[in-house]
Amino acid sequence: MRIEIKGAFIGITAAACLLASTFGLAQVLQYPRAGDSNDTSRAQASPPQAAAALSEEGQKGHNLFDHNCAHCHGDDARGDEGPNLYNLRKSDARITAIVKGGIKGEMPSFTKKFNDADIHVLIAYLRTLKE
Repeated sequence: MRIEIKGAFIGITAAACLLASTFGLAQVLQYPRAGDSNDTSRAQASPPQAAAALSEEGQKGHNLFDHNCAHCHGDDARGDEGPNLYNLRKSDARITAIVKGGIKGEMPSFTKKFNDADIHVLIAYLRTLKE
């Protein structure tokens, strides 16, 4: 019985690592789309270009987002697997609860990865995302 549980754990861990590396590499390997440079439908520069104008707190939040959230919410935070994060109307307390607890079947919990200061700077970054 212990061997079966250990084997299942190893299998699940390997699958999670494979998915994480696949999604992480997919963004690195993507070619730019033809219309991206002339897209006038976006009123604001995407966060990677606008990051230089962020406060120190916002920049730290952007870095956390880039390394932990962008693979689901998109590099520009406009949504991909996860929802668009521009113009959030949720309170800071609600965002904190979602980040800490995750959303069952949709988003993992980051309670073990982020401390309160991390979540604070992440929210500071998210508040800069306006259309």
